[in-house]
Amino acid sequence: MKNIYFYPQFDYEKEASPNPYIKDFQRSLEGNFYLINQKVNHKGVLDFFQYIQRADIYIFNWIEDLPIYKLGKLQTLFFLLFLVIAKVLKKKIVWILHNKYSHFSAKNHWTDFMYKILMKYSDLIVTHSREGISFVEENYPSQVSKVCYINHPMREKPKEIPKLKQQKEFDFLIWGTIQPYKGVLEFLKFLNTSEERKNLKLLIAGKCFDKTYKQKMFPYLNENITVKDDFFSLEEIREMARKCNFILFTHKFVSVLSSGALMDAVSMGVKIIGPDHGSFKDLSSLSFVETYKDYEGILSLNNTSKNTPVNFEELTSFYSENTWKGFGNYLEGKLQKLYNE
Repeated sequence: MKNIYFYPQFDYEKEASPNPYIKDFQRSLEGNFYLINQKVNHKGVLDFFQYIQRADIYIFNWIEDLPIYKLGKLQTLFFLLFLVIAKVLKKKIVWILHNKYSHFSAKNHWTDFMYKILMKYSDLIVTHSREGISFVEENYPSQVSKVCYINHPMREKPKEIPKLKQQKEFDFLIWGTIQPYKGVLEFLKFLNTSEERKNLKLLIAGKCFDKTYKQKMFPYLNENITVKDDFFSLEEIREMARKCNFILFTHKFVSVLSSGALMDAVSMGVKIIGPDHGSFKDLSSLSFVETYKDYEGILSLNNTSKNTPVNFEELTSFYSENTWKGFGNYLEGKLQKLYNE
């Protein structure tokens, strides 16, 4: 059984809004691999060196954000040194390509540098969107043979489909932590450009940690927009979704490739609208996922598709093809192939 070093490790008791992706990913590897780093990484890049004798495989998520952390530029240089040594020692590097660049910093030469070295030194690059393959083809064509597309797995099996009502309480539900890259502010501005759009009923459910961003949203709120600035369980979100015509994603086109929230939304049995980009575009062949190229397209879909029921058979079939267990087994096969080459 191969030993895996997994990055990052979170302290879920201290995280204000923990990302379940990491725990789900790690569970999917159980039985096929042994996870050697169980604790939170407090030493940064130095922790990678500490395990280098024991680790067979390093799996990195969001490591491209390294330059923005404490002593980030220095850590980035040490990370390059680590990658060189890992290659000499024949360690396998797996990079999960979640985004085209960091959500949390403007594109700059440090993030560009991280992408270049990760493209070069990774043995396997996993993306949850076909657009991830296109991104590598266009920007790093010599590395495209390393890229593997695996659809983002689903956490929960779909439950019964909520019955359609002639009139729902809201047109759209936007849920999850409110962050600038999700484009909520821009959509609110759009709704304020006409009286007709102001009449649309919108429910926003999710914590906004950025006080400045929250203040920017205030002028565009009205009596038809309900904001619940708090944390909610998936079951609570599911109940809110049943009161809405659509679950809406307003993510900006610029950086996002895939979305775990999209896969959670799929399990809720409510129709979804998202940008014609990344994993939203990948899933647009399904009857319950619609995409838009501009905000006018959102309004058009609200008028034409809101009374179309979700096909439960299609939904459950999609789930059976995209479980975390299936993801882990598929990834195990890819990694075994790396060792046999």
